[in-house]
Amino acid sequence: MEKMYQDYKDIAEFRMVYIREAHAADGDRPVGIAREKEINQQTTYEGRCTTAKMLFNDKSLTIPCLIDSMDNKTNTAYSAQPDRVFLVRKDGRLAVAADKGPRGFGPGVKDVEKWLVEFRKTSKEPALPIAEDKAKKEPAGSSDGEK
Repeated sequence: MEKMYQDYKDIAEFRMVYIREAHAADGDRPVGIAREKEINQQTTYEGRCTTAKMLFNDKSLTIPCLIDSMDNKTNTAYSAQPDRVFLVRKDGRLAVAADKGPRGFGPGVKDVEKWLVEFRKTSKEPALPIAEDKAKKEPAGSSDGEK
């Protein structure tokens, strides 16, 4: 993601959204890095921000990061957990809504890059796929009449 950000930040806005920990050290299914870095499920927004900052600094990520609220509205609206990749068009519709990760993450990144390559070549947003699952291509809470 960092490489894609560096390659395309001149034509697209990027944001990573840090959501609740899926595998926190104090959770049911902790992972090694969570144990090693003592990353627990945060109970305050400040704690969530501190953890996100630590992880971004550790991975040397420069992509702008947003932090989901403690009621997890972004995570819920986009079914973001565990890993999801989305590309949102200027009109608010989803051009890419990758399958949930980790299996969907790599293919999602490839789909986003393909879209960005086409956009860079033509300066026009590529057309949305025809007759694909409409719910998958529109952000949560939108309807046909809204833009």
